[in-house]
Parts: sequence; C-alpha cells; structure tokens
Amino acid sequence: MGKIRAGKSSRRLFSYLKTPLSAALVIAACDSLGLLIGLRQLSRSTLVLVLFLEGGLGLLLGVVISLSSSPSASRVGQTLFGTSPWTRESEKHAEKVGSRWMLASSFLVLLGFLASLV
Repeated sequence: MGKIRAGKSSRRLFSYLKTPLSAALVIAACDSLGLLIGLRQLSRSTLVLVLFLEGGLGLLLGVVISLSSSPSASRVGQTLFGTSPWTRESEKHAEKVGSRWMLASSFLVLLGFLASLV
C-alpha cells in the first residue's frame, strides 16, 4: 500500500514540475541560440549571466504575481482602478501561478549554476 502512494505522489510531483522545467529548458535553449546567432560564439560566462538575470527577474515577477491578489493589494486595485473585489479563489489562483513562475525561475538559476560548472 505504501508503494502505491509513493507512485501516485511521484507522478503528481512530476506533473507539477513538468511545465516549469520544460519552460526553463526552452528559455535556456533560446538564450543559447540567441547568443550563438548574435555574438557568433557561445560564451559560457555570458550565458550564465543571462540565465541568472532571467531567473532573478522571474523570481521577482513570481512574488509580484503571488502578492497581487492579496486582500490589501486587491483593495488598492479596487479603489484605484475599479478592479473586482478580493476573493479567496483569485488569491489561490494567483499563488498557484506565482509559484510556477518562481519554480521555473529557480530552474533557470540552477541551470546557470550548472552551466558555470561545465
């Protein structure tokens, strides 16, 4: 019975990590291709810096997305911009989207560290 649970949880974890990891790999491949086309060479240090920059920006965006639907931010948006009032469902959705951004960005930073070691 324990093996069945482990299989389900590992499958669930894989399905959760699949999209952010795929996004990070596609971004890293596009960065490599862009540097190769733009600079006519693939500088490892430049690639590492670009991956760190994109990872850091993605982490910041993930936090902003997660916090954008907090009750206080929703109240400010409702007052200033006439947006819809705060709901628990919108906060959960924003946290889910923000966490995926942060996860994909963490993978970009990890890929940057791996590229610096190669």
